[in-house]
Amino acid sequence: MRLAIVAALMLAQTAALPCHVGPAHAGEVVPGMSRKEVVLVLGPPAAVRLERNAVVCLTYASGEWWRSRLLGERTRVIAFKEGRVVDDAVVRSQRIRVHCSRVAGRWDPPMRTDVLCDDRRAARC
Repeated sequence: MRLAIVAALMLAQTAALPCHVGPAHAGEVVPGMSRKEVVLVLGPPAAVRLERNAVVCLTYASGEWWRSRLLGERTRVIAFKEGRVVDDAVVRSQRIRVHCSRVAGRWDPPMRTDVLCDDRRAARC
């Protein structure tokens, strides 16, 4: 009888999980998820970074202690643009700012070129 109750509870819990986390499984983040859905899946972030071009980066500590001992401290960085996930990566903790800036750079306007330079006067440009 106890085994049947435990099995029924586990089945109910497994069936109810996708309702709470949206399109992803527990711990999985897919492109296009909203910030609210990510927080429901992974919990509150360790830190939030605001970057240019309205990019927001949430950081989560890596739960793999063995990896941090062998390869150095790693942090999961999830970047959002307009409230939706655009990037999910695990980076060295010292490179969080660089990674978020690189993601935000995708939406930088193109560099301006000198309109006065053409093929005839390439030596002066």
